[in-house]
Amino acid sequence: MSCSITSGFALGCRDNTGGIKAIYILSGSVTAITEVNNEITDITGTGVFYQFDLQRGTSDFTETINGSTENQTVFYEATINAAFAKLQTSTRNQVKVLAKNPDLKIIVETNNAESGSKFFYVGREHGAILNAGQGQSGTALGDANGYTLTFNSQEPSPADALADVVLSSALTGITIAQ
Repeated sequence: MSCSITSGFALGCRDNTGGIKAIYILSGSVTAITEVNNEITDITGTGVFYQFDLQRGTSDFTETINGSTENQTVFYEATINAAFAKLQTSTRNQVKVLAKNPDLKIIVETNNAESGSKFFYVGREHGAILNAGQGQSGTALGDANGYTLTFNSQEPSPADALADVVLSSALTGITIAQ
């Protein structure tokens, strides 16, 4: 097996921003994925990607490379921390459904200024899972009141970037709803 390094990368411009704007969770199935130059150009399937908007400065997406020298293995663990305001029945009910699903397909919309937004597809092969979370009322009047949820996935490859800056342009047979 060849593991040759074929290029490096330059530092580039300071046109990047942190944080995530929204996550989109699929209620349905993916039947095919098309890639060009290691970016997803089309996700084909059925169902709806439900959009969960996130308050600026409250949520994040992290991907950790995990390797074992002894076992000669490597995998990538994606973690999405998402905060939703207000302890309310509708959110509670949605959290219950998400927590039961062992194979979530999630698209993360970042604040990356390079192209306005940048999307990443999490849970491609093994799915993502809602592994942790809490509902909290806060103590003081200005404290957070709502839910914080942690989704995780473990995959053999890093999360795939979508080539399009408009999510609906990369979907065939799947719609987006709030």
